[in-house]
Amino acid sequence: MSTPLIWIVIPLGFALLLVFTRKKPILSGILASVFSLLLAVLALIFPRDLSFLLPDRRLEIASTLVIFGRSLQITGSQLTMVALLYGITFLWNLGSTLFRPSLWFNVLSLGISVLWIATLSVNPFLYAAVFIELIALLSIPLLSPRGVRTERGVLRYLVFQTLALPLILLTGWMLSGIGSAPSANPLIVRSAMLVLFGFALWIGAFPFHSWIPMISEKSHPWALSFLLAALQSALSVFLLHFLDQYAWLRNLPVLFSGLRWIGVIMIAVAGLLSAVQNNLGKAFGYLILFETGYSLLAIGLARTGGLNYLAMLFVPRVLSYAVVGLALSALTQHQHPEALDYKAQEGLFKRRPLVTGGILIGTFSLLGLPLLPLFPHKQMLWLLTARLDPHLLGWVLAGSLGLLINAARLMRVFSLEKPDAVESLPVREKTGFVILMAALFLLMLTMGLSTQILVPRFLEILSPFSQLVPMP
Repeated sequence: MSTPLIWIVIPLGFALLLVFTRKKPILSGILASVFSLLLAVLALIFPRDLSFLLPDRRLEIASTLVIFGRSLQITGSQLTMVALLYGITFLWNLGSTLFRPSLWFNVLSLGISVLWIATLSVNPFLYAAVFIELIALLSIPLLSPRGVRTERGVLRYLVFQTLALPLILLTGWMLSGIGSAPSANPLIVRSAMLVLFGFALWIGAFPFHSWIPMISEKSHPWALSFLLAALQSALSVFLLHFLDQYAWLRNLPVLFSGLRWIGVIMIAVAGLLSAVQNNLGKAFGYLILFETGYSLLAIGLARTGGLNYLAMLFVPRVLSYAVVGLALSALTQHQHPEALDYKAQEGLFKRRPLVTGGILIGTFSLLGLPLLPLFPHKQMLWLLTARLDPHLLGWVLAGSLGLLINAARLMRVFSLEKPDAVESLPVREKTGFVILMAALFLLMLTMGLSTQILVPRFLEILSPFSQLVPMP
């Protein structure tokens, strides 16, 4: 028995079994949700030293599994991140029983989560690039279901993800040269540029971000929010793996300042562009970009404690994505994609107050307003940014102002009166939708009021990175 067997091999086998239930969406969604929840809870309660004390002996669970000469390693310090990824899978599979985004959603969502965990655990790291390319390929049926014309955004997403693959592979080939000649500065610079360029393509960093609002306008909101929530969380941690493992990369003089600048530019660009959007789908895409900017800003502030707040952003951010994605899915159910245009939302507050609340609360949470779960962590990032460089804070405030303007525009549109009296009648929401949305609201409020209680558990995500965050 080994940890990769428990959290990679067995879940992959279960995902293949779900193929036989794909035409029974309720059953498939329940099975995938329960299985993912069990894996997430097991990862949280599993002993961090991977051993159990039995009455007559000590049972050690291996952390490494060798397959075809390559190893998958999940240590005790990585289990919190494993729990987060399977928690995301649980929540989105549970929601898929309400809004069926794709016939293959349950199978592919579990398989994609397995591949993200394999990405974070494979040795040598070069094979992680191959896993990420597989994830991109598996994402296509969710972003562009069968019978629907493939949009330009999906093609651009696939091209960018594929272009990153040779860059990371080429970096791995160059690493041997760095190991034999550590003073070869030109080689170090070239390798660092390839790594960072590859990550920029993967995560959709500025200026390679155009595919995110393009696919968010046309793709199903529930499938899209799952894919981007998992991608953003996993790639942030994967970048930390790179920085922690390779001293030549993290010791580059301009690395962290460059990440800070890219982060604040993304925050500003995403916030300001969201202020002029007229489609809720595209506005959601800019929310994703806004949060990607915060991830890069937090990593750029690693030397001053920014990584602590990066770790504490993960769960509240995922909940905010789920709330907005759930509300947008309810709007597009059995309707044309134009249902997300701002003009179609006039009078939405009276017709569908719960949907309206989901969109606004999710947006306000990502904006970092008080009493919501992201507020204390973003407040600390603002303070760290102002202390290091006040000019950077100006860009952050500009992006936040743009996002606030967008929220104000939405509130105005939602409160307008519909000229057609029939269209203004209240809509009866599904019971499951009401229960899930209310549970998410309650969970977000609880996290906002009890942040200090949850901090130690969040910070466990950083425990593998001893070079970036020295453990006491």
